[in-house]
Amino acid sequence: MTQRLTKATVFDQPAYPANEAAYMLNLPLATVKAWGFGQVYRGGDGKTKRFQAVIQAADTHDKLLSFANLCELHVLAAIRRIHGVRLRKVRDAVEYVRDRLGADRPLIDREFKTNGIDLFVEQATKLLNVSQQGQEALRGEFEHALARIERDGRGNPVRLFPFSRSSGQTAEQPKAVVIDPGLSFGRLVLTKVAVPTEIIFDRFQAGDSLKDMAEDYGVGEKEIEEALRFEQRRAA
Repeated sequence: MTQRLTKATVFDQPAYPANEAAYMLNLPLATVKAWGFGQVYRGGDGKTKRFQAVIQAADTHDKLLSFANLCELHVLAAIRRIHGVRLRKVRDAVEYVRDRLGADRPLIDREFKTNGIDLFVEQATKLLNVSQQGQEALRGEFEHALARIERDGRGNPVRLFPFSRSSGQTAEQPKAVVIDPGLSFGRLVLTKVAVPTEIIFDRFQAGDSLKDMAEDYGVGEKEIEEALRFEQRRAA
């Protein structure tokens, strides 16, 4: 049975290991680990160095991320879709926006959509060497990513519709699957009926057809396909 929790208590609660966040957000696991918890690497001088995390993870000891962290990574992934950039420069750009907005979580702050994007693009021009076309693409990707975060009356993110495809027209990607920290312990569920995607996958593995499941849950077959898209990525 689906369990609903109070959003106010789960927004920053450590709940997601890096591998689960990576499959939910369609990001490389190494990227999630580096952006969320930092990264140790060997420099050109042979000395061990550490890349500082880009976001403030909910639990750095047990390496767990919160729903807020998922939203931050979701927005950061906009860069990943159109620019191959060094992680250090991404962090520097985020810190610049954090200082200018005066926000602890600038990427999901309510002001990011109004002027934070421009601040980021301004800094990206200096750090990431993006062209004029690149600036426009980056701004557009941020806007598409933010449009998939649903907020409450106070501007706090409460639901996230992750991208199910790595590339293509991000603005046209469906919102058939959602992450809601108050449903099914914050795991992926069908948007309309809150059925966990893992249940859809289990039924598919057992031989149930898309048509049968769509009729059972009162949704379209396309929505069942989207649920399977996420779960097949997990299985891979």
